[in-house]
Amino acid sequence: MKPHLEHKLFLVVILCFCACSAPKYIHDISSFNRQKEIRNTRSAHVFGDILIGSVTIIASAYIGEEIEWEPTLQNFKKLSLINPTTDTIYINMLTDIYWDKNNYCDFMDIRIPPKQSCRILVPVDAVYNVYFSNTLQNDDDELLEINTSKINRINLILE
Repeated sequence: MKPHLEHKLFLVVILCFCACSAPKYIHDISSFNRQKEIRNTRSAHVFGDILIGSVTIIASAYIGEEIEWEPTLQNFKKLSLINPTTDTIYINMLTDIYWDKNNYCDFMDIRIPPKQSCRILVPVDAVYNVYFSNTLQNDDDELLEINTSKINRINLILE
């Protein structure tokens, strides 16, 4: 019985580690760091909401009065980039949304291997121009314009 428990625990730890790591397909250093910052910000908001919600429930039970609490609005969402082709796809995502005072929330140099996908966190209700190709040259890129509030996944099919 004990070996099964160890295997299950090991599997849960591996799954949590993989789920919490920043995307390995982002090769631009500033984009990679931006993605890590977005993940940390989102994690902090989720943890804060859980903590405040728990305190509100306990305080309501203790006081005997109903305390109204609204969770913070969602600022980021997961976007799946899917490569259904047999070639590596190179992606650049450009937006007019600022991440900080000097930098846009762009994601550059994303390289997704064949038949793989990449999940990244993006701002909600942002318009992105997604340029993608199976070569590194910029002159043959396909262009998609997306609004992140309306889409959760993108199949990157080359024409």
